[in-house]
Amino acid sequence: MLRPLLHRLIPCDIAMSYTVSTSNMLADIGNGTMNIMYINNSRPLEKKCFTEKYGTHQCVLTVRESLLKELGTVVDDLVIEQVIRTGTADIGEKYLTVIRKATGDYTKEIFHKLREREYNPELMRLYVVGGGGCMIQNFGEYDKSRVMIVRDICATAKGYEAKTVRKIQRNGGMLV
Repeated sequence: MLRPLLHRLIPCDIAMSYTVSTSNMLADIGNGTMNIMYINNSRPLEKKCFTEKYGTHQCVLTVRESLLKELGTVVDDLVIEQVIRTGTADIGEKYLTVIRKATGDYTKEIFHKLREREYNPELMRLYVVGGGGCMIQNFGEYDKSRVMIVRDICATAKGYEAKTVRKIQRNGGMLV
């Protein structure tokens, strides 16, 4: 498997660089939304790009609501975010259990949304970029040989920067 320099690639370049498979899906899970793009035969399909309101912030809100409902307690968002990012935190087990369950349920909803957009792990590979990748990695139920998670939360921004630099260079512009 090729290992490209992720900081030089835009998201669709990432998916195209890792596989020769015919059909792929790219999910960029950010703070507020999940952007979904199909890539077939190494080409992004503009007509099959979607945005869903399923980001990491919505997960934090869902977890916060579960903690309040099940334990009658408000837990700081930073603690919830740490569990989402790492899978654990230095807190009591009952709190950790509720956070993990709510995050796992939210991750199942993300895969449900992907399936609504015709994601089929037997027919395509899934590439996940953005901050929500850690949520998928820590709490998702998926075939690890069919899903690739790019942990660099800045990969998309770095990719667009690199794309802009390449365009300027192609047009004879100078970089300072």
